[in-house]
Amino acid sequence: MLFQDAHRAFGAFLAPLSVDEFLDQVLQGGVRLVRHDGQTPRQDLLGEDPAAVLASAAHLAGKLTWHSANATGPAPSLDGVSGLADFKARIAEFHARNYSVRFPDLRPLSPAVDRLARAMEILLHQPVTASAFWSRGGMRAPVHYDDHDLIVVQLRGAKRWYVASRPSARFNTWKGISGNPPDLGEHQVIDLPPGDLIYLPRGTFHTVDADTESLHLAIGFTPLTLREAVIAALDHLSDLDPGLRATLGGRLAFQLRGPGFEQLGPPVLDASARLVEAIKTPGFLAGALQRRSSRAVAGLEAPPKPQAAPPIGPGTELVRGELAFCHLTANAEHIDFAYPGGHLHIHRGAEAGVLFISETPRFRVRDIPGDLGPDVQAALAVRFLEIGFLKLA
Repeated sequence: MLFQDAHRAFGAFLAPLSVDEFLDQVLQGGVRLVRHDGQTPRQDLLGEDPAAVLASAAHLAGKLTWHSANATGPAPSLDGVSGLADFKARIAEFHARNYSVRFPDLRPLSPAVDRLARAMEILLHQPVTASAFWSRGGMRAPVHYDDHDLIVVQLRGAKRWYVASRPSARFNTWKGISGNPPDLGEHQVIDLPPGDLIYLPRGTFHTVDADTESLHLAIGFTPLTLREAVIAALDHLSDLDPGLRATLGGRLAFQLRGPGFEQLGPPVLDASARLVEAIKTPGFLAGALQRRSSRAVAGLEAPPKPQAAPPIGPGTELVRGELAFCHLTANAEHIDFAYPGGHLHIHRGAEAGVLFISETPRFRVRDIPGDLGPDVQAALAVRFLEIGFLKLA
């Protein structure tokens, strides 16, 4: 998927909200409601019958979670599900007891959801997840918040959202000291019919209820934070400055039990000062974020790979994989071709060919530029076939 394809796919999903408005304003603000304009295909992301799609996902039984603020009994067990009929019966039992059931890992179940999530990953350079919540009328959810941003799309039925009016604290993902049960406090009430979407920043307290059967899709992600940008700068500097990789000391357990922390202060302060000076250097922060994106893209879930690369020749026609994309960085000797699932490190002598492959949706092996010769052209193409970035036309 090329960058412009990702931009177009995400724009079609958000409409009538624009991609630029979402990235530049919505992600910096609070809760945002987007009503559909009558043309949106959002409510069909899981197909014409999303309930049937979920009911057929018996392989997810061990991963399902559930919640309810008004359950009429203990949650049923999902152990030993014996088949689709048994799975459907267990889900019906959850619903009968007023539980909303969460189905995670939906991307493999829906090409449309997978394509949308990949488009967002291309634009955000962060992982994107997809889950669905399925409930019957009368269910109420407990007050809670999520540790990642959410775009919620109502697929079937209608749901009423109660969303705290106070700004989100955007908590860190690790758990702090437990406090009192969450209090929704002053809030707004938002009715969400099919096709409408709502954006909730991470840490936004909310709850929901519904009068009828309801099914909604939740797209989860966390944009790059200031904390992550600082960490990226520190990581980049530690690649360049061996002093930052030195052992600070082995007496931490002793220092935590008493005095001795003063010995850690000077080296940490010195390292912080070196980081500040490095960030002031032109090009340093850009390089740091390029390297961070390389690692982030390589850490994304890989698309299916072929069992073995097929035999090819100069006339073999190749196309980019539907969900394939890359992020390129380089040093004086090698190109780092980062793709979902890993890296290819390729000599700079093949730069023209690598750029051509990364930017061209369809071509023949003999079209690869760079005066490489037929054997080298084929060998380069095979490397990209092996990782699933390319496939036979």
